[in-house]
Amino acid sequence: MTSLDKPKEFKALDKSNMAKFIAELPQQIEDSLKKVNKVDLPKKEIANVCLCGMGGSAVANSLVANLPSSKRKVHMKVIRGYDIPAWVNENSLIILTSHSGTTQETLSAFKAAVKTKAQIFIVAERGQLQNLGKKAGAIVFDYDTSAVSRASLGYQLGAVFGFLNRLKIVDAQIEPAIKLLKKINSDFEIRVKTEDNLAKQLAYVCLDRLPVVVGSGILTSVAWRWKTQMNENANALAFTEFLPEAMHNAIQGQDFPLHSQEDLIYILLKNSFDNKELTLQFKKFKNVLASKQIRYEIVEPLGDDVFSQKLSALLLGDWVSYYLALLNEVDPTPVETIESNK
Repeated sequence: MTSLDKPKEFKALDKSNMAKFIAELPQQIEDSLKKVNKVDLPKKEIANVCLCGMGGSAVANSLVANLPSSKRKVHMKVIRGYDIPAWVNENSLIILTSHSGTTQETLSAFKAAVKTKAQIFIVAERGQLQNLGKKAGAIVFDYDTSAVSRASLGYQLGAVFGFLNRLKIVDAQIEPAIKLLKKINSDFEIRVKTEDNLAKQLAYVCLDRLPVVVGSGILTSVAWRWKTQMNENANALAFTEFLPEAMHNAIQGQDFPLHSQEDLIYILLKNSFDNKELTLQFKKFKNVLASKQIRYEIVEPLGDDVFSQKLSALLLGDWVSYYLALLNEVDPTPVETIESNK
């Protein structure tokens, strides 16, 4: 097993330098925010927003759509699939994110979007989607990176949030989060020993266990990111549960199989924006796990604003998945099973 306190061993596994791209998250956001300020805006008023994407290219959409309702001025819906909702029309804004520009589901959604005459905003690093969008008169935002889709989150988030913020469709600050991410990155870097590195500690906790990441409120999108990063970076099975829904089903399913107590590790993402009812449900869920003697870890994000808490928790999860990949002795970049099934 790779030692997380011997960084010189990392290069043999991390051949594409995933650690570099994880650390780049705040800079990626910053770069895209600057660039999206130069993009033309739709001239007509937007009544609703449909955000389409798959896999790593859907994360930015979910992070923005998962802002508190008080921060969103119109109805927003994230679509992971081939079709778009029937309510999309000429007064809608459709945002399509696809790192490769060749995602079949997103291309299908684009073709449907063109028929509705909705305003289209495309975020893509390259590919067919970008070319088709230009021909259809869509607003196109591109970026240049050698990173894979899930490691390009910052570029996509800066573009999607920045665009909607300029349209005054979302009302939130992201600058404090960028500043915070730059600061806390140094706490999770590979040079920081395990005893002082929370990301490494949590990776060891998850090793040879089945992680279940629990999120509520503004962190439901972040819980999903933790799960998918463990899947893709660490080649590890992981699941999510969301509160308060889990209080109506998941808490009943903790008795079997009998070895659950040994195999499971719950990661409970806690935030300070949940209302008192949801905070109580979080406590009850934790108490159920304790009564069943199922191990859990509570992760509390940093910062006082929504995006700081979202992105600090997300960045920690990205680093955890990276270190878990090394412990599993796999390269955190390739996703051969996904690629071979496209």
